[in-house]
Amino acid sequence: MKPHQLKAFLAVVELHSIRQAANALHITQPAISRAIRELEEHLAVPLFVRSAHGVTPTEYGRAFERRARLLEQEAERARDELRQMRDGQLGCVRVAVSSVPAMALLPQALALFRAELPATALEFSEGLAPLVLPALREGLLDLALVQHRVERTGPEFDCEELLTTPLAICARVGHPRARARSLAALQHEEWVGWDRPMVEDLFAGSGVPAPARIVVSRSMEITRALVGRGDLISVFARPALDRELARHGIRAIPVQTRLPALTISAITRKGALPTPAAQKFMEAVRRAAAALRT
Repeated sequence: MKPHQLKAFLAVVELHSIRQAANALHITQPAISRAIRELEEHLAVPLFVRSAHGVTPTEYGRAFERRARLLEQEAERARDELRQMRDGQLGCVRVAVSSVPAMALLPQALALFRAELPATALEFSEGLAPLVLPALREGLLDLALVQHRVERTGPEFDCEELLTTPLAICARVGHPRARARSLAALQHEEWVGWDRPMVEDLFAGSGVPAPARIVVSRSMEITRALVGRGDLISVFARPALDRELARHGIRAIPVQTRLPALTISAITRKGALPTPAAQKFMEAVRRAAAALRT
């Protein structure tokens, strides 16, 4: 199995056309067809069905697509690692970060990392665990720093819990329930959270039925707008409230219920070998988390 065969296969999968794949890769159509044929012979299964409407993957082709993407990403990771070895400190580290780690952990980790590798490229993207794990699975990310617990991690990932941070139930200044003292007083309000179980578990832990109206938002900006400019209620991490949300008119509701802590974790793909730069970044994250725990 050769790199040019994988490139040809993935191009045909994406474009559904031998001709368009050849144009995209700047090679001839016979070269694409030959690469696909050699790959099918090597795997001993048909990868595509040809018809008047184009080229579509077979059941085998769809199953092989994910593996092919991982192989291509691992090849790029290997090239990146060799470049880092050659140049001493270059390369690129790709990290997905959710809002709470971005405020509570990332600045300190970045400062520690830059002290050792000032020239290494970094690419940060934002997203909660359900949104970024597919990219991590496909090898498009080196790691994810997200609010996540080990027991909720799938078998294809490794999850390292770094630190916990307290939570607060919040609403806008002047909300009719801004002085509520119990979850029962908030049961009939409309809530917003990154998923329904997050809100439902909060109420279940206090023996109170969950609210009937729960809006799911996977965006910090959307959640902030709905809470700060509307009448929705949500749960935020204390660092986010203290450093960012208060200036948007969002305040903690003085509920007397003991709230669970939010766990910040680093997630990597199981079995993936990190590049030297990615390993250095993970070490910086651990050191930053340890400093915050003390």
